[in-house]
Amino acid sequence: MAGRKAPDADGTVTIDLDGVLVIAHSDKQDAAPTWKRTYGHHPLMAFVDHGPGGTGEPVAALLRSGNAGSNTACDHITAACLALAQLPKKYRRGRQTLIRTDSAGGTHDFVAWLAQRGRWLSYSVGMVITDAIHQYVLKVPASAWTAAAEPDSEITVPGLPNSPATSWPAGRRACG
Repeated sequence: MAGRKAPDADGTVTIDLDGVLVIAHSDKQDAAPTWKRTYGHHPLMAFVDHGPGGTGEPVAALLRSGNAGSNTACDHITAACLALAQLPKKYRRGRQTLIRTDSAGGTHDFVAWLAQRGRWLSYSVGMVITDAIHQYVLKVPASAWTAAAEPDSEITVPGLPNSPATSWPAGRRACG
């Protein structure tokens, strides 16, 4: 019914996974100290991206206590499954569906789940830039970089995922 403004108008769907802190000012059920030294809850949310200027559509929420870990692969898998279940069947597997998360989803177990044979999902997962990775990036010659001019552009660091500083499978690349 949304026509050109539908999230799948271009034939693809993007699901964004992200944790959010919800502050509780009293002792609510499952409220706990958070990693930001507040008190409350740390749900993991899934939104279908509505493109530039869009706010997204919530499709899943995994309710968690305030002390829930950010890099919990099983929670990211559960939230992704809940989100995929809300999509029309044709988008529950296949390259036309992109799962996107920040570095909290950058765990080997979650990436392995995303890349599992038969699932065929597209994915974009953030990574933490450790000092070892930072030092490796500094060694990449300036001629290897491509400037990103648009939000959808990517900067690729050739060889970074298989450098000695990481242990990601072949074929992965780091983008900024």
